[in-house]
Amino acid sequence: MRVLALLAIRAYQRYLSPYKGFCCAYGAHTGRSTCSALGYRAIQRYGVRGGLLVLRRRLYLCGVAYRRHVTPVPRPPRAQRGDCDLGCDMPCDFSSDLPGCKSGSSARNLISCCDCGSCDWPDRKKKDREKERGIHIPSYRGRSSQRGG
Repeated sequence: MRVLALLAIRAYQRYLSPYKGFCCAYGAHTGRSTCSALGYRAIQRYGVRGGLLVLRRRLYLCGVAYRRHVTPVPRPPRAQRGDCDLGCDMPCDFSSDLPGCKSGSSARNLISCCDCGSCDWPDRKKKDREKERGIHIPSYRGRSSQRGG
């Protein structure tokens, strides 16, 4: 299992990473190794399960570094974003008196006629970003500061 995971990371580093058009945000921000390089070393050292736990933490920090340093893209007006606007206050009682619902309908029809999803996803994003403010991402250490001069 370890050999397969290491081969998959090497294949990613050689064939996909150079052509994807962006780099590891954590590595670019801190000047340290990329997430794939850390994942390779962690799996090599701790095995697949332990290495994936180490890599999971690094990928989270990489996402935090990306969200802190990316230029925000302007969002379209609310009506064009696809936010929940009409279906949020509808009760979800799975009764057969809703339009389009039949008593023997398939699960697909049941889901399409009754929206049980939560409409608080924009608020959750904001709460997650507020939690990320307290996370420390080390600053870039250039070669001159490493040499002591």
